[in-house]
Amino acid sequence: MANDNESALGLRGAPQALSRPGGAAGAQLSRVLGPVQFFALSFGCIVGSGWVVVLGSWLQACGPLGVVIGMLLGGTVMLANSGAYAELIARYPRAGGEFVFAQSLFGDRTAFAVGWLWALSLIAVAAFEANALAWILETLVPAVQGPVVYEALHVPVSADALAIGLIGTATVAWTNFRGVGAAAALQSFLSLLFVALAVVIVLLGFAFGSIENLQPPLAANRGKPWWIGSLWIFATTPFFLNGFQSVAQTTEERAASVTFDRIARSMAGALLVAVAFYCLITLAAASARPWRSLVTMPLATAAAFDALLPHHILSTLVLVTAAISVIRVWNGTAIWAARLLMAQARAGFLPGALGRVDQRGSPVAAIVFVALCNAAGVLLGRGAIIPLVDMASLCLAGNLVLICIAALRLRGRAGGCALPYRTPGGAATILYGLVGSVLTSGFILVDPILQAHGRVPLEWIVTLVWMGFGVLFWMSWQRRARSH
Repeated sequence: MANDNESALGLRGAPQALSRPGGAAGAQLSRVLGPVQFFALSFGCIVGSGWVVVLGSWLQACGPLGVVIGMLLGGTVMLANSGAYAELIARYPRAGGEFVFAQSLFGDRTAFAVGWLWALSLIAVAAFEANALAWILETLVPAVQGPVVYEALHVPVSADALAIGLIGTATVAWTNFRGVGAAAALQSFLSLLFVALAVVIVLLGFAFGSIENLQPPLAANRGKPWWIGSLWIFATTPFFLNGFQSVAQTTEERAASVTFDRIARSMAGALLVAVAFYCLITLAAASARPWRSLVTMPLATAAAFDALLPHHILSTLVLVTAAISVIRVWNGTAIWAARLLMAQARAGFLPGALGRVDQRGSPVAAIVFVALCNAAGVLLGRGAIIPLVDMASLCLAGNLVLICIAALRLRGRAGGCALPYRTPGGAATILYGLVGSVLTSGFILVDPILQAHGRVPLEWIVTLVWMGFGVLFWMSWQRRARSH
């Protein structure tokens, strides 16, 4: 949607400036996505496997009501951030999201750093989901567990985990090769199926559970008051509610009838559904079984519902729903990562092949690159899950802060001129998101150091290596730019 006041803002030409020497050209992305697909893509990247894996830790930190308080508080910050994203998407409706915003408002150097590190976080999430799927399926169907092939990061890697991860990687890549329409259709189906199954699980948990199992609703953890645990939940919500931003990567593929207001509502709606799900599944699981008995269980959510119905029916449904959730996030993250790499290649920062799309509108080389990195994560096995999560968190830490600053800078440039979209509450909403993001990102940056007990965290080492490759790409681009 064009803005009649772009010339007055001094912003006209910013999107065109994204084309750089060495950038890629070719076929255009398909414009086929509607509001339902945008909601599915947004929600589909948020709720993954965390609600099954970490529920015990949440409950131990502060009790069921403390989890709800922390999640609701963090949810308000993420909603404010979605408003900042909506304003930037409306002004720069191009594939690339954060990379495009940073390049337009802060310049090439900042844009490359943002895009390159953000690509690492997305690839880490995709690899995490690949390993998590194998873990869930082994628990769901113990017979599939195969022999140990080798050991990586001091954890055995089994044949079935390799097969599940690599076949899943190939399937996700093939779906994306067929074009964003096919990938979005899969995402819509999985998202609707997940919501339907989640509603059934929550209702059965409340129906067959007991309110007595929720006692005490707030609890101290090892001498620490409950509110410290709630603050920890609040501080980690950017990771567990991260993913709505995937819409920014596919805005260029929106149907002509889709307005920026609808896109903003899709992101906000996805966040509201995700926050509601986390709160309700916590309360339902704590109602199904005395919550203190769940805190040491690795898959606490499945354990909570296990005895409510005979033959493990409900716990099986939880694991099936978790598997669907993993596939949904995996597919959405792959779409997101490929388009982010494509945007950087278009600008000439990465090899031009990564920026080209075929006649179906698919960035083929970018999809292959993401799949190869995903396969490498699968080969590392389950021992890589925590480092992968921490790497994603490290790259996420400053991103939300940057987005809020970028949205405020865009508003400053606009002055009194109209922008294509303005978030409800205006600058005050974005400032609230900025303050909350600074608080949460501080925790995410410091926590790996505290957990490493004096050692350099593995995830920091891998991130530094990735940054080293990024410096090489940047120097290569500088040489190409000078030669032109």
